[in-house]
Amino acid sequence: MITKVFRPLWSYDVQKTEKWLASMADKGHELVKINRGTRYFFFQQGQSIKGTYRIGFDKIQTNSLSKVLLDDGWVKALQSGNWYVTANEKSLEQIKTFPVREGIIKHNKTIMYIFASVLIYLTGIAVFNLILGLVIFFQDVPGHFVESPLWIITYFSIGIGIALWVLSLYSVLKIKKTSKKLIGENIQRKELQGRGQVERRLSKDEEKQLRRSGQLIVKRKFGWMYAPDKLEKWIEAMEEHGLNLYRVGKTGTVFYFTMGSPRKVSYCADYQNIADEGYFDIHSDAGWKSVFISTSSIQKWTLWSREYSMGEERPQIYSDKSHQLKHARRIAITYSCMFLPLVIIYILFLGANIHWMSNHNMDKMQIIKIILFVLLIINFGSYSIRTWLYYRRLSKRYK
Repeated sequence: MITKVFRPLWSYDVQKTEKWLASMADKGHELVKINRGTRYFFFQQGQSIKGTYRIGFDKIQTNSLSKVLLDDGWVKALQSGNWYVTANEKSLEQIKTFPVREGIIKHNKTIMYIFASVLIYLTGIAVFNLILGLVIFFQDVPGHFVESPLWIITYFSIGIGIALWVLSLYSVLKIKKTSKKLIGENIQRKELQGRGQVERRLSKDEEKQLRRSGQLIVKRKFGWMYAPDKLEKWIEAMEEHGLNLYRVGKTGTVFYFTMGSPRKVSYCADYQNIADEGYFDIHSDAGWKSVFISTSSIQKWTLWSREYSMGEERPQIYSDKSHQLKHARRIAITYSCMFLPLVIIYILFLGANIHWMSNHNMDKMQIIKIILFVLLIINFGSYSIRTWLYYRRLSKRYK
């Protein structure tokens, strides 16, 4: 007897899906097939099995697992496209090695970027129409709305837009939360093995007391990700003057310094499309300490620090100059792809409004719209320009 179960968004939270598969196996339902198109799971009735499940994603499809996983009791239960399901009859506490999560995180990140773009686009349209509506409502000249002759299509399009906006928002938030949980699995296992080192943080009351006494100084840096080299020099200069970086706020714009002794500390602001557990392990083993990890799903920044002695050469997280240039170029291209399309759209809107004004009298609403478009063009355009100036500075330095 075949049983099928519909789970439309199962890949958004694979950990929850794995627990569900384990509960189904405990009830005697053996997984035999996954239809990725219809989002159905197919089970056949069998014996009750207790065990652990792990879902993986790999574009390079192989019929077997690595020897390390096989020796630890893992078997591949199912392969469906790039997705695969592994099972282990041991309990979670007995298992020492686990399949990597990097493939799932990268796959879900790609989906999240798509939905994030749709979310930004739809939100921009909604905000623009809201501002336009408020301007019309508060202007001196009376106005009125003309109902569309195809009102069914209009309302249907609005409904589709709202549904797509809600789906995009849910997808971004859910995938972001799941990615953090997947990356955190490795950290949690290290802590259980006694390898994790947790530093004590001051309470809010202790921080307030230190700020009143002048021992804790708060500085703000906005938009540093468009010129990360300037941020690195700024923090290193603060350290040399005896202001030791204590922590960075969640938004990445607020920096907390404690009064201490001058130190030689190298800082590196590193941008990664995806920061998996292996990324943190490599740099941590090399002596670097992560002092800030951005929570943004679109901008994944990590601020690394490493103290060194006087007279010692300043350590760099990437010693290869060509790699650093590629990294800077990737930052410039990424932000250009994010902001230049918006700049082009606003330039077209601005041109259309100027053309309309040449044939009609200028009113208060048109002036506000033009000012708004100019500010948006300058704002988003400056972000892209600053990243390319950063790339140019590095190019000149290495030449």
